[in-house]
Amino acid sequence: MAKKEAKEHPKVFISYSHDSPEHANKVLAFANKLREEGVDAVLDQYEESPPEGWPMWMDRQIQTADFFLMICTETYYKRVMGEEEPGKGLGVRWEGKLIYQHIYQADATNMRFLPVLFDGGEVRHIPRPLQDATRYYVDTEMGYENLYRRLTNQLRVKKPELGEIRPLEVKPRKTDFFAVKTMLSKLPVTGRELFGREEQLKLLDDAWGDEKTKIISFVAWGGVGKTALVNEWLNRIGEKNWQGAQRVYGWSFYSQGTTEDRQASSDTFLVNALEWFGDKETAESAKSPWDKGVRLAELIKEQKTLLILDGVEPLQYPPGPMKGRLKDQGLQGLLRELSRGMNELCVITTREKIEDIEGQVGHSVKLVELENLLPEAGMQILRNAGVKKGTDKEMMQASEEFGGHALALNLLGRYLAKRFGGEIRKRDEVPKLAYEKDRQGKHAQKVMAAYEIWLNGTAELNILYLMGLFDRPAETGAIEALKKEPSIKGLTEQLKGISEEDWDFAVENLRDLRLLGKGDESGKLDCHPLVREHFGEKMKKDKPDAWREGHRRLYEYYKGVPKKDQPDTLEEMEPLYRAVYHGCAAGEPVEVLEGVFWRRIYRGNEKYSVHKLGAFGSELGAMACFFEKVWDQPADGFSEHTKALLLNFTGFALRAVGRLHEAMEPMEGSLRRRIEQKNWSEAATDANNLSELYLMMGEVEKAVEYGRRCVEYADKSGDRDQGLLTRTALADALHQAGEVEDAGRLFEEAEGMQKKRQPECQYMYSLQGYRYCDLLLAEDKMEEVKKRARQTLAWMTNDPHAPVLTIVLDKLSLGRACVEQVKSEKLKGKSKEQCLAEAKKWLDEAVDGLRKAGTQHYIPRGLLVRAGYYRVAGDYKRARVDLEEAREIAERGEMKLWLADYHLESSRVCLDEEENRGQKTEDGRRKAKEHYEKAKRLIEECGYHRRDKELEELAKRI
Repeated sequence: MAKKEAKEHPKVFISYSHDSPEHANKVLAFANKLREEGVDAVLDQYEESPPEGWPMWMDRQIQTADFFLMICTETYYKRVMGEEEPGKGLGVRWEGKLIYQHIYQADATNMRFLPVLFDGGEVRHIPRPLQDATRYYVDTEMGYENLYRRLTNQLRVKKPELGEIRPLEVKPRKTDFFAVKTMLSKLPVTGRELFGREEQLKLLDDAWGDEKTKIISFVAWGGVGKTALVNEWLNRIGEKNWQGAQRVYGWSFYSQGTTEDRQASSDTFLVNALEWFGDKETAESAKSPWDKGVRLAELIKEQKTLLILDGVEPLQYPPGPMKGRLKDQGLQGLLRELSRGMNELCVITTREKIEDIEGQVGHSVKLVELENLLPEAGMQILRNAGVKKGTDKEMMQASEEFGGHALALNLLGRYLAKRFGGEIRKRDEVPKLAYEKDRQGKHAQKVMAAYEIWLNGTAELNILYLMGLFDRPAETGAIEALKKEPSIKGLTEQLKGISEEDWDFAVENLRDLRLLGKGDESGKLDCHPLVREHFGEKMKKDKPDAWREGHRRLYEYYKGVPKKDQPDTLEEMEPLYRAVYHGCAAGEPVEVLEGVFWRRIYRGNEKYSVHKLGAFGSELGAMACFFEKVWDQPADGFSEHTKALLLNFTGFALRAVGRLHEAMEPMEGSLRRRIEQKNWSEAATDANNLSELYLMMGEVEKAVEYGRRCVEYADKSGDRDQGLLTRTALADALHQAGEVEDAGRLFEEAEGMQKKRQPECQYMYSLQGYRYCDLLLAEDKMEEVKKRARQTLAWMTNDPHAPVLTIVLDKLSLGRACVEQVKSEKLKGKSKEQCLAEAKKWLDEAVDGLRKAGTQHYIPRGLLVRAGYYRVAGDYKRARVDLEEAREIAERGEMKLWLADYHLESSRVCLDEEENRGQKTEDGRRKAKEHYEKAKRLIEECGYHRRDKELEELAKRI
């Protein structure tokens, strides 16, 4: 039976010295006494090395224990501190085990770490910080009673999490103790039987010892053994004090699902990692995923760090034009910075090459395409799995028949061992199923089909079907929700009334067959993603009613997990995102959208999950659940109005994270539906959005076309607000196309509408006002812009409901106006220094505000303007910093107008810097010309004729 909740059975992990049987027996008696009091006591002993290796096993115990008890003796202290083996200590292997690094480092003052004494005189072997805290327990009846009370009473109220533990008010003295901080409990558990990978293990050793290598990426289809390889290497270096690492952090994304429709994100990873590395403020902020990823990279580079990112493929684009590219900007930012790092190694496993780091392969990045196993290694797997009857030649032939696929061979080996006494010739009993030639994991799926036939009518097969409902490890509460009465026909019939003993037997049998992963202390059930996918697909196809009912129960379970109806943090909200997935899979998308997503996650106009938590990736993952086909066909059951709303909302979200090309399809789909419904007001909004989108992507002609359409639809609707908004969208597109007179006329017409609409506000504001100011600045009307922006800023600042972007754009207009005054020397009685200082103030606030607004596609606008300020101020180094960030965002989102502006400004920076130095160099002119040529090509390609005059002026200088 899966373990009960931790609050009912608090867990303690007991570490002690194994120097004598007498001492061990005393520790065992102590542990048994704790168990009598309702405490789950785990000892750091194993007859042999644990399945996942000592480093990872010890880490899991400490991470999952409520308290860590240290039986302090002189021998224990010396072995932990390495005094018996000079130069060694915390993390050193001795007597076949490891003493873990947390014990005597500063973390030992944490309230989870409790020294326990069998002899009061042993107090001298407790580090001074713990002695000062007087938190040890002596072998007296009273002392133990206090300990029992603390362990049972406190933990029945709440299980403290690592991030929530309150340290004592005791400042530990500085020590020279070796302290490696690790977190590996998020990695999948794999066995230690690894064959045929010595070459790859050496590659990892070499990469860790090579200062130039910052990222090593292992690429292979599922089941080839990527995770097992990395886990084995971790255990090897863990047994050598981590070979110089100061921090080791691992995370697996595979549990978020591997299909395109799941739209996994790095949100949860970034929050957890940022907190673990010490920046809780950024973790809880609404900063963009990109900013969080960059900040995490900065923290990682502060100390020598080993970072493991397992199963990255859910965050990559599937086969197609964008194949292998990261669609998650948080991971993009992290890997970009790490590839330029100097103090770390990032080990990645994935099914597809990460195109984003291909440019660094051979330099700071190593790419290893992990091949299937050679026949000799496959033979070793089969023999290790229990296939004893057969020649080496037959074993190697079987390995070739099953593609040298590690998972397939492991499953085959146990199938033959358990069913046919280990006879290799019986492999012919595995069904000859027809699969696509290159389908991932096809050999493993053949063996799973054989298991399905063999296990028919058993509790084991029911459990495998249960696993098919999950896209990550299944926790105890969720499993119990599925097992409860009445049983689900075709899913849990064999589990009806099952005893704890029979459940445990079935689970252990599946683990023995290697269909389930090895267990850990959390009580969760896990299996290889290919196993989950196989049984999930089979149930969805063959048992649709059971599939829906299983997901319905999980939906009800997960939506009830959060203690608050509207959770505050991403971690607290995670069960609601799972509820969305399961509820939609159950066929209840309408209920899920209204009852969970809009009300509890997004919170209507508050947009809490995005504006407060910055959970853009999680948001898109949830939205994907409401689609039959991403991002084209919303699920059945929604009204046509809601379908259009979903498409529009998704387009907005994709645009906000810089995925502009993906945003086109849902936005155009929404527009088509609005036109069919003759909903002209909403059609105007959709056409407006598309005009903005195409403009940013550099398709100015299309932007003008959609701009004209949005004005047409707005006029049809009779909606005055839409009339104003759409005219400024068209005017902006015309301005970028170089049609200044037509643009000016539309802006004046729109402002006339504004005056009638709000007589108290004579100027347009927000994005509409910014667009008009953009045109006025092009006409050298700096004072007019400053007057307008100051007035609208005053209005918006006094409005508590004004969006952040509205205020930010006014500050950007003021900063631009000040810079243009300096450039044109129209200072209006102020000194150049005064104007530049004013410009700096406004532009810094504007760029910070654009970041906080969380919309990636607006950030280059501010960075490019501030780069121009730095150039005018003679700070060319900072100008280039802003330009490079603008370029990176623009290239990721294929924002061609911003790229054209980047090259224009970069060319000017090169020329101004040379002129400022008083000498021209061949290299400077060459770079300036290269940027000029790229800008010219983009401007002509996009029809970005607004920049024609600037291009001509630049040509005269080169």
